[in-house]
Amino acid sequence: MGRLARDTLKLKAAIEFGSEYTYTFREGGLGPTLFVDAETAERARVARKKIPSRWEGLQVIVIYCTADPDDDKDSQLYDPALI
Repeated sequence: MGRLARDTLKLKAAIEFGSEYTYTFREGGLGPTLFVDAETAERARVARKKIPSRWEGLQVIVIYCTADPDDDKDSQLYDPALI
């Protein structure tokens, strides 16, 4: 699948399912796969209800980040009491 075809499908997905998600393509075990990044578990739940698992001949996988943005490991290295 060429770049133009992928970009066209990304635009079509954004129009059909919503522009609040990020769409990327990767080769998976079942062929070309459309990954939909919903950012949070709640948004992923909503996305999974409206986006089919197969779309335009592609496998579709909805993903989200499980890391806690407040749990920044670098901030644990700084302790103002040590200054």
